[in-house]
Amino acid sequence: MKNIDRRKVLAGAAAIGAGAALPARALTLLPTGAWTPLAPMPFPVQEIYPAPFRKSFDPGPSMKPKPFDLLVNAGGLTPDAPNNVTDQVTFYDPAYDAWGFAQPLPEPRHHIALVNNNGFLYGVGGFARDAIGGWQMRANCWRLTELEGQWERMTPMPGPQAESACVSLNGFIHVAGGRSPAGSANLEWRDHIDTDQHWYFDAGDNRWRALAPMPTARNSTAGVVTNGVLYVIGGRTVNGGNTNVVEVYDPLSDRWERARPMPKAQGGLAAAVLNGKIYAFGGEYFTPQPGGVFAESWEYDPDTDHWRAVAAMPRRRHGLGAVSLGEAIYVLGGAAQPSGDETSAALDRFEI
Repeated sequence: MKNIDRRKVLAGAAAIGAGAALPARALTLLPTGAWTPLAPMPFPVQEIYPAPFRKSFDPGPSMKPKPFDLLVNAGGLTPDAPNNVTDQVTFYDPAYDAWGFAQPLPEPRHHIALVNNNGFLYGVGGFARDAIGGWQMRANCWRLTELEGQWERMTPMPGPQAESACVSLNGFIHVAGGRSPAGSANLEWRDHIDTDQHWYFDAGDNRWRALAPMPTARNSTAGVVTNGVLYVIGGRTVNGGNTNVVEVYDPLSDRWERARPMPKAQGGLAAAVLNGKIYAFGGEYFTPQPGGVFAESWEYDPDTDHWRAVAAMPRRRHGLGAVSLGEAIYVLGGAAQPSGDETSAALDRFEI
């Protein structure tokens, strides 16, 4: 890795001690990876699902897609907004280590999933919050072409679904698992139940269709795509707490399979792909009481079906986001205490 400066919290393959003066058995190798603190978000926010985007949508004469050069966050829970939920859309430009504001969401949302699909930015699902209830699950699907443009309303999901794995796979948006209303009530967290429903959205005809359900119904997972398949990692269940389950969806066969579980059961985590490997960060747990927040970071190699620890986050968080841009992963927002206390504006860059 190049240009490591003094701001970095470095945990490389380096020995602790006096080097050659110590016997070999006294040398300890630390997990690999380096963390760099960057310009904080404009305001503290948690329960976010950010996504990569581009400064310009103009494809030009070339059919080759432009590389992602921005990360974008929309909505979330923040102490700085009415009812603690925001409609603000912010973006970060790594070239300047600076944040800006884009067109706000049509309505405030928390847990809204952003996904970049075929060059468009989509906002899917999430929760509305007002004096009547804080967890009013929604089925919305909104699309943004340019940061300066207006959000376009697309066909909503067949039913409300949130805290799902939401990704772009082969040009379609996939929404797998999460939670949905358990009955007619749809106001608070207790009104919802885990779901295994799996949908895909075809922007070509603006329609949602059902696919093979996810084997393990769970929420607060992390979903990523690599090697043409979808990985749904960790999460938790409404009644059973955290899980370390990892399941893989193959769109060619419309089938799910199990992969090696995470080393720890982590819910409310974030994940991203870098150089073909999956990296998972943070999360929270509620039992044993009073619960806590993870700083752990993990690397998964799809070729070997193997997990290993990498350098832990310098600031433990859950309800955070992770976005890959270039040769790094940007980890942002979240909360330092379970259930939303100590909301964070932190942004850290992770490199291997």
